[in-house]
Amino acid sequence: MKTKNYHYIIPVVVLIALLLYVEPVLAGPGGAIAKAFFKTWWGKMIMGILAIILLPFILYMKVITFFKVQKTKKLLRQLGFKNPNFGWLHLQKTVKTIFTNVYEAWSNEDMSQVQRYVNPWYWQNQQLVHLDRWKAKNQQNICNLDTISNIKPLYIEIFDEITLEGSKVVFEVSAMIEDYLIDRTNQKVVEGAKGYKDETHLWVFEYTEGKWLLENIMDEEFSFSYIKTPNAIPESLVAATR
Repeated sequence: MKTKNYHYIIPVVVLIALLLYVEPVLAGPGGAIAKAFFKTWWGKMIMGILAIILLPFILYMKVITFFKVQKTKKLLRQLGFKNPNFGWLHLQKTVKTIFTNVYEAWSNEDMSQVQRYVNPWYWQNQQLVHLDRWKAKNQQNICNLDTISNIKPLYIEIFDEITLEGSKVVFEVSAMIEDYLIDRTNQKVVEGAKGYKDETHLWVFEYTEGKWLLENIMDEEFSFSYIKTPNAIPESLVAATR
């Protein structure tokens, strides 16, 4: 029986290893876009096989994600009675505004345009590490946002029960985005591919001095850890807002 189990597991491990082996292209806010490999014939075939093999896990993920998102939205609605800035509808609007402005600033290669929306260290880091470095290499990141399709709150962490200062909320944001690198001289694509794709990333926001600031952008692969982690919010605070 053990031998048969190993024979079943090995192909799955190999397929997953192939996917993980493909490095992400550095582009777009946060420094990463979807792997272009997935758009090739081989990439689509491997993704199809993986979808069949991992179907039970995929369904499990969808179910636990649904319930975690609903629970988090409920907590935000309750917190909204204490502080309107934490209300779900207000936060949803805030995330859309910041998301749109960050992509516009990124396209203009000037993150200082959104310094009122972004943690000072983060926007300066993105400017130096990515945008300025590409300029020095005579490259340009073409990054266009079409539409935001979904915003899901995955995790809340409350730090100050009285003022709520320093609290964080992690959102999973999906949008149709075109994202690739070109050579400024000949305008040829050097990384990525033209065309809009459905991209999903995690956007982390921190409540600082009475407003929400973008603190970090992470790859979708980190979603599971936030989905499985219980929201860090004092029970006394939740009870007080009911």
